[in-house]
Amino acid sequence: MGFEDIAYRYAIKNAFLHEGKADINAVVGKVIALKKDLDFVSAMPRIKEIVKQVNAMGMDEIKEEYGKFSENQGYELKPKEKEEGLPSLEWAEKGEEVIARLAPNPSGPMHLGHARQAIPNWSYAEKYKGKFILKFDDTDPKIKKPMQMKEAIKSYTQDLEWLGVKKIEKIYFASDRIERHLQIAGELMAKGKAYVCTCDSEKWRSLIREKKPCPCRELQAEEQSKRWEKMLKHEFKEGEAVARIKTELENKDPSVRDWWLAKIVDNPEHSNPKTKGFHVWPSYNLASAIDDHDLGITLIIRGQEHAQNATKQKFLYDYFGWKYPHAFHTGRIRLEGSLTSKSKIKKAIQEGDFSGLDDPRIGNIATLRRRGISPEAIEKIILSLGLNTNDAVISIDALYDANRKIIDPISDRISFVQEAFKLEVQFCPKVEAKIPVHPDFPEKGEKVFQLKEGNQEFLVSKSEVLKIKTNDTFRLRTAYNAKLTELGEKSAFAHFTGTDKIDRSTLVWLLPEQTVKVEITMPDGKKIEGIAEKFLAEKKQGDHVLLEKFGYCIIDEKVKSLVRLWYSHK
Repeated sequence: MGFEDIAYRYAIKNAFLHEGKADINAVVGKVIALKKDLDFVSAMPRIKEIVKQVNAMGMDEIKEEYGKFSENQGYELKPKEKEEGLPSLEWAEKGEEVIARLAPNPSGPMHLGHARQAIPNWSYAEKYKGKFILKFDDTDPKIKKPMQMKEAIKSYTQDLEWLGVKKIEKIYFASDRIERHLQIAGELMAKGKAYVCTCDSEKWRSLIREKKPCPCRELQAEEQSKRWEKMLKHEFKEGEAVARIKTELENKDPSVRDWWLAKIVDNPEHSNPKTKGFHVWPSYNLASAIDDHDLGITLIIRGQEHAQNATKQKFLYDYFGWKYPHAFHTGRIRLEGSLTSKSKIKKAIQEGDFSGLDDPRIGNIATLRRRGISPEAIEKIILSLGLNTNDAVISIDALYDANRKIIDPISDRISFVQEAFKLEVQFCPKVEAKIPVHPDFPEKGEKVFQLKEGNQEFLVSKSEVLKIKTNDTFRLRTAYNAKLTELGEKSAFAHFTGTDKIDRSTLVWLLPEQTVKVEITMPDGKKIEGIAEKFLAEKKQGDHVLLEKFGYCIIDEKVKSLVRLWYSHK
């Protein structure tokens, strides 16, 4: 049962019990109890309408409606049991088509905030065999200037595909549709639902705070249309006039009162050649609302900062008799320890603190992918947050735990030494050492190393060797045991003591003639050098590996005898 049906049912009951007058708070309380996942910011205006409708009914009609409910279905509804994952969409279950969209401002690369909206939008489109549209809200030619259009398409489609979006029905740019946006603004002028304001901005704000109209608001529609034409012809200059929609001056939120539709920009800077010649630019709320209607959008999942925009945009929808999409608003999301602020990132790059947009300290999707974080781990974290308005800081450990479970089965083990130290074992027999490619998957096979008789040279970790005291026994992994006899500045010597496994220090080792140089980019941007077994060079770019006693990494690049990796986590 939808929230409107619940609101009507309990408004009737409340009115029946209180002499024909339902109490809005009591009705809202019932709806909240029964529809915990409902976006109440968006739903409240409709609930108020329903209560007002019931309170306008006569007592006889209320009694009749109350009798129907009591007799046929009863009154005490129970909340639905909480569903795993995303809640079902009742309207979609009834057959209404799901047309979802992601509508980023392409002033920077895709980040986790976009993912929090993209993943559930796509999940619903896929579940209900609907459509997923990518729409760029790029109508700001001054402050949040968009990237080049081809760059935006390539960047966002690559990230969305990686996140699991299998089909983008169509890609739109709001900047392609400015003529349509301005047409609708002109129609509002003609309807008397909008006006061109030439008042001093501070004077206008003062009046609005007092819930009073400015003189421009009171002018006739014919005069408003003339002023609008002057705006379009650039006879007004930047700052001299602004187009506003007429809303409720009594609204408790001052930002809702007569919000701006369009402004003049004398010298716009935009990458879309179709915007050339336009000096009147639509507001986000005008462009976004029109585009959602024209594109047939039925589902919106966006950030909580847009909740008030839904209230604003509904004035426009009501003036044209359009049906507003079903909307959910989610809280902001941030990855612990990463930077997502575009302005701070830009400053850090300009000052040389960050290497660029691919710096590992930046929490965008491309960087997480490059670090070896799997899309499945991100999806799991995002869906676990649900569709609520709470801000969330994702624990880096939680993300790593989720990722580890996914990549461990596909991460072959690689012997790695960060600071190589020469170790010569003397008096040793000829041994065939076998190291499993992955200890949990014997079917992957083993790496076989032929160790020489007599003296065998190894490369081991200097820090590990320095922990061993002279005359102490240690073990070379899967090979044999040895006793340290001499420790110098650049090398060490040991004697073979046996092959039986012992409970002593175990060293990861490499054969000098079978190594490859390694460079690892760490999460803090620093680089670590070392050497690894040559088996690593057989891997492909994008393969996950576990460097023994170091951590999970992903192969970023292979250049001749050097393998570059990015560190994922322990």
